Amino acid sequence: MFFLTAKIFWFIAKPLNLMLILLSATTLLTWTRWRRQGIWLASALTVGLLALAVLPIGGWLLAPLEKQFPPFVAAEGPVTGIVLLAGSAVNLNLSRQVGHAIPGSAADRLVEFIRLAWDYPEARLLICGGSGKVGGVKDERWDREAPLIADYLVSRGIARERLLVEAASRDTYENALLGSALAKPKAADRWLLVTSAWHMPRAMATFRALNWPVVAAPPPTALGAHGTFRLRFDLGSGMLNVKKATHEYFGLLAYWLKGRTKTLWPAP
Repeated sequence: MFFLTAKIFWFIAKPLNLMLILLSATTLLTWTRWRRQGIWLASALTVGLLALAVLPIGGWLLAPLEKQFPPFVAAEGPVTGIVLLAGSAVNLNLSRQVGHAIPGSAADRLVEFIRLAWDYPEARLLICGGSGKVGGVKDERWDREAPLIADYLVSRGIARERLLVEAASRDTYENALLGSALAKPKAADRWLLVTSAWHMPRAMATFRALNWPVVAAPPPTALGAHGTFRLRFDLGSGMLNVKKATHEYFGLLAYWLKGRTKTLWPAP
C-alpha cells in the first residue's frame, strides 16, 4: 500500500507535473469571475519558472544531500561485501530494445560498484533492484535491473560465484529488507553501500534502521558544482535537479513518518 501511495503522490508532486496542474488551474480561473486570481497565479508561475531556468535552485537543494556522506576512502581491513542499489543504473526499456544492458540515468552507481569490486576481489557482491513499475513485472528478463546487471558484470569478467542477486525489491526499503535476508550480514562484517550521493542519506538511514551498519560508498561527485552560479538559461536542467532533490526530501520525510527510518536526517 505504501508503494502505491508513494507512486500516486509523486505522480502529482513531480515538479513538472505540478507546474502543469497549476497552469491548467490558472487557465480555468482566467475564464471565470476569479480572473484576477488567475492572473496572479500565472505571474507567480512565470517568475518561478524563470528562477529555475536562471538560478541553480536545484543544485542548492541537492548540495546538502550530496555532501552528507563523502566518498569512501580505502582503509586497512577486509571488506565482506559491496551492495549496489540499482535504481536506474541501467535503462530497462533501451536495454530491451538493443538486447543487452545500456547505462541508465544513475550509471555512476554501476561504475563505482565495478571499481570497488575489482579493488576488493574477495568481497561478495549484492545487487538489489527489481521493478519500480506500478503494474508489476511482465518480462522477467527485461523488467528487473538486478539480473541484467549481474549478466553484464559476468560478461566483463567478474565471477558469478561472487554475486548475490536480489530482484524482487521495488524501493529503497525493500532493497535493504530483502537484501539483508539474502546476504545475512553478521555484526563483525563490513559491507559497503553504493548508491548515488544524493540518495545516500535515505539509503543509509534505511539500512541502519534494519540493523545493517553499512559503510557509505557513493560515487565521487563534484561537491557544490550543482549550486555554482553562472549565467545560464536552462529550464530543463533546473527542473531535473529540483525533481531529484524534492523526491529525496519527500522520501526522507515519508520513510521517517512511516517508521522505516529512525531519524529524519542521518549523520555521517
